[in-house]
Amino acid sequence: MNIKRLPLLLFLLFSHSLIVAQTLYVATDGNDTNDGSIANPYKTFSKAITEMSAGDVCIIRGGIYEEELTINKSGTAGSYLTFKAAEGENVQIKATSYINGWQPHSGSIFKTIVDIPIESRFRAIYHNDEYMDLARWPNNTDNNRWTINSTPVIDGDGTHFMVDNLPNIDWTGGLVYYLGAHSGTSWTRSITSNTAARINYTGVDITKWPFTPHNPTVWRDNPGNNRGQLYVFNKLEALDYAREWYYEETTKTLYFQTADGSIPEDNTVAYARNKYTAQLYGNYIKLEGLNFFGGSLKIHNNADNNQVINCQIIHGSEGHDSLTNTSAQAGEAAIEVLGDNTVISGCIIDHSAVSGILIAGWAASNGIIEKNKISNIDYIGIHASPIRTSASNMKILKNTIFNTGRDGMYVNGLNSEVAYNDVSASQKINSDSGIFYTVGNADLKNIEIHHNWFHDATAPAYSHPTGSPGKAAGIYLDNNSKGYTVHHNVVWNISWSGYQVNWNNTNLDFYHNTIWNAERAMDSWVNGYTQENNKIYNNYSNIGDWFSKTASDFDIQDNLINSISPFEDADASNFMPITGSAVVDKAQIIAEFSKPYKGVAPDIGAYELGGTRWTAGINAVEDTGEGISWSVLKTQFLITTSSETCPNQHNGKLHIEADFSENYTLNFNGSDTTFTKDTLFENLDPGTYDFCISIIGNTESQCFSIEIKEANEITGKSVVSLNKLSVKIEKGTAPFHIIVNEKLLFQTNENSFDVAVSHGDIVKVTSSAQCEGTLSKSIEILEDIVAYPNPTSGIFQISVPKNEHQITIDLYHINSQLVSSKPYLVTNGKVNLNLVGEPSGVYIVKINGKNPSAIQILKN
Repeated sequence: MNIKRLPLLLFLLFSHSLIVAQTLYVATDGNDTNDGSIANPYKTFSKAITEMSAGDVCIIRGGIYEEELTINKSGTAGSYLTFKAAEGENVQIKATSYINGWQPHSGSIFKTIVDIPIESRFRAIYHNDEYMDLARWPNNTDNNRWTINSTPVIDGDGTHFMVDNLPNIDWTGGLVYYLGAHSGTSWTRSITSNTAARINYTGVDITKWPFTPHNPTVWRDNPGNNRGQLYVFNKLEALDYAREWYYEETTKTLYFQTADGSIPEDNTVAYARNKYTAQLYGNYIKLEGLNFFGGSLKIHNNADNNQVINCQIIHGSEGHDSLTNTSAQAGEAAIEVLGDNTVISGCIIDHSAVSGILIAGWAASNGIIEKNKISNIDYIGIHASPIRTSASNMKILKNTIFNTGRDGMYVNGLNSEVAYNDVSASQKINSDSGIFYTVGNADLKNIEIHHNWFHDATAPAYSHPTGSPGKAAGIYLDNNSKGYTVHHNVVWNISWSGYQVNWNNTNLDFYHNTIWNAERAMDSWVNGYTQENNKIYNNYSNIGDWFSKTASDFDIQDNLINSISPFEDADASNFMPITGSAVVDKAQIIAEFSKPYKGVAPDIGAYELGGTRWTAGINAVEDTGEGISWSVLKTQFLITTSSETCPNQHNGKLHIEADFSENYTLNFNGSDTTFTKDTLFENLDPGTYDFCISIIGNTESQCFSIEIKEANEITGKSVVSLNKLSVKIEKGTAPFHIIVNEKLLFQTNENSFDVAVSHGDIVKVTSSAQCEGTLSKSIEILEDIVAYPNPTSGIFQISVPKNEHQITIDLYHINSQLVSSKPYLVTNGKVNLNLVGEPSGVYIVKINGKNPSAIQILKN
């Protein structure tokens, strides 16, 4: 029987081998009656999907698509269903639609009719792709979503707020956003009624978290924020400011005021039509190079083994918080992942009111989130994060994250790894959080956090008393966190603890981390719990202290607290140790913890002298333990020279500074020199010098030619005009000292300047280098007397020094016969003379003074 079935089996195998994956095309100008070829593409995603099988590729041509990409088919392990942008083309899949037909309403407010079916809390309006504000008070006057633009709460409880200056409108049906003085999280509720100073809202239970520390009965000594702050919104009467909108659902009327108050141009205002831009229900689906706008991307439960590669999700999840939220968390995100084995790589995620990427622990596991750029996340200031996951077996690798309302990232799933991430600028709204933040339970998480940069985070001034730290921690392992290994991380420029651990913390290992410019190295709120089996080994901080309350809670060994930097350039975020510094070879070898090292012992802190200059973020360089070969051609050398200061002093200088520390060598002036960062050559003769710099053991080099100039004596030119000496210095070292009649008149750094002088003055100019000599000028103003007109018909003028009031002048005929001799009045530096009646000829005008002067006059 087996022999008889063999031909059929061979036929089936042969037939299967003939099935070839197809490539289908979709274009905005396509038609679903086409065959899906590049010449005759389909118009809709749905049509292409109906024609696809495992291994097929759908290439989407450039353009704007308003169809939701809903994929309910599956590929296989070796044959993904792939949806990708055409090479070099911009594919935009939008959950928004344009609104036109605007008519005047009142003042600068315009209106139009539109049906917006999306749930009210996800409604959003965009003008020229920029997010607009739902009508509110106080107004968003700075157009900055990170500033709350709120009013202080004066009093209140779990059902009402008291405020000053509330606009006199009926706020019933509107919404109130509240951020308590503690500032850990916000919440939003419906307004049930109001008076001039009171807002009544749907009540919350202030005996339960998150409302216990976040309600107006809690008083804090924060500047201008004792009982929290709020704004009210979603009322037409509040629409009174640029960039605001309101939607009246019963009449389906949208009201909007543009930034400049003008009527909106066609196809510039868009509304969120759908919550999602894409939804994946199948397995083995790959999205590549697609741009999504105005809606989130959701991978549903049991949709496993999917990949999102090099995509953009902009304004993925906007709107306000749920009006019934009692967990201070949100289930929405720009990318929502409920499927196992998901890969999100190389994506840009920008602007989300809640989380950036959310991986639900109850539904997903074994995911990889790597090399993504995630920014401007959690504008509503709740427990949301750029990356937020409670899923197990997650790898969060090489992401660059910045600008977030609360946490920089949140990871607490079992057996996960967080490595080579560059995370900064968190806590822009909230406090009592961390750049890395998590909350624990009874489980030993077995989470490894290593080779990350956590930096530049400061909690807002309204979140803490003046003089107290803003609670933005570097690595915050909150309530009952257990089983974390934290090593080779750098934490810098933060307003609170480098490490913050709270309650029942056990099995926390902090190895080889560097803390720079934190408010304190470490702290803990024990709150009556026990803490045990925690280790702090081989860490560095430039400020104290490590936390230990008992003899058994934290084992602290071989750490260093020293304000003197042991690094190459900590101010430039370069934390590589320098040779001979206090951290080099001073760490212990930790049992069962593998760490390569170069010296006689490991170095304290996150970097090893001679080891890898590892980096973090989307272009991270991984730590192999070995120094990465560096080319001298990549080094930028700053070459500065100083010429000889005085003639024959032979004191020229050459300074060389590298932007990258290495073992450099050069032969200069006949001698071999080595240096790592900079070197200085002194007492150089004037002349030209040629030299090349290389790295020891490497033949590559950079070559330079410099000139040490010979010192010169001060030189210049001067011209006397009436009572002014104009000087131009040609050579000399500023500042220049101007001395008149042996008294210092002034000094200047300018090469050209004027000096007020009188006849007979002696003017000297010296430089800052005495050895450069002196310029000297004797002022003989009378030598420069000028007659006009000359020749003359009889009446003429001569110019004389303005400081002369009267001067004696002799007039002679050319044959020495005296014509006249008398004093003349000087008016504005001029004297009027008269030869009228005298015969034509040549006359001599003699001006009498200390140094007599004479000029010839020709009379016609």
